[in-house]
Amino acid sequence: MPKNTLHIKNIDIQTTHIMLKTDINCDIKPFIQNQREIILNEIKENPNFLKSYTPIPLIDKKPILKLMTKAGEIANTGPMAAVAGSISEMCLDYLESFKSKFSIVENGGDIALKTNKKINMGIYAGKTSFSYNYGFKIKPKPYKYGICTSSYDGPSKSFGSTDATIVFSKQSSIADSLATSIGNYGNGNTENEVVHNALSYAEKYSDYYEGVLVIKGETLGKTGHIPQLISINNTHVKEAFEIE
Repeated sequence: MPKNTLHIKNIDIQTTHIMLKTDINCDIKPFIQNQREIILNEIKENPNFLKSYTPIPLIDKKPILKLMTKAGEIANTGPMAAVAGSISEMCLDYLESFKSKFSIVENGGDIALKTNKKINMGIYAGKTSFSYNYGFKIKPKPYKYGICTSSYDGPSKSFGSTDATIVFSKQSSIADSLATSIGNYGNGNTENEVVHNALSYAEKYSDYYEGVLVIKGETLGKTGHIPQLISINNTHVKEAFEIE
C-alpha cells in the first residue's frame, strides 16, 4: 500500500491519546469526543462504573458501555479495565462503516486494527531488553483484531508485576480487560514464577483470545497462538508500525 494513501493522525483528548493510520479520510475526533462523553456521563450517574474492580450490571445500553461491561464480565474486571480498548474498537467500527480495508487505532498502547497488508509492530515492556528490540509480524487481518497490553507501571491499575502482558483477541475491548485480569496474577518471587502464574491463570480464558505473551525482566512466555516474533532494527517500527 503506497504511503500516500494513508491518513495519519494523532488525536489527544484529555486522557485519550490515539494514533490513527487509516485509508479513510474523515474527521473522527467528534466521534471520539462523543464516546468519551457517554462514558463520563455514565460515571456521573453511576460512580461504581469508574470505581469497581469487579463486573457490574449493564444499565445503559449504549454500544461503548455494552462493550466495556461485557468485557468486564468475561475477564472478571470492572468495566474501566476495558475503556481504552473499547474506544479503539468503537473507532475501528466507525471506520469500517466507511468501508475501510486498512485501519490501525492505537489508544495508549491498546490497539484495534483491520489490515490488508502485513505490518510489523514493536514491543514495549518497560526497561527490559525486549523493548524497542523485538516486535511482531502481523499478517493481514481482514476482520477486527485487538492487541492490548497491561503492565505494573502502566497508566491503568495493575495488581501484578509483569513488565508486559499482551493479549491478542478478535476484539480489543476483550483483549484490554483480559490483559488487566491476567496481568493481575503475574506475581511471584522470581521472573519465571511471575510469568508462569500469569500464563496459568490465562488458561481459564482461552475461549476469548488467540494468544497471550507475558514478559517479566528477561523472561518471556506465551500461551496460545501469537504473531511471529521478530527482531526490530527500524527506528520507525520502534515507535509504532511499519507496513510491508
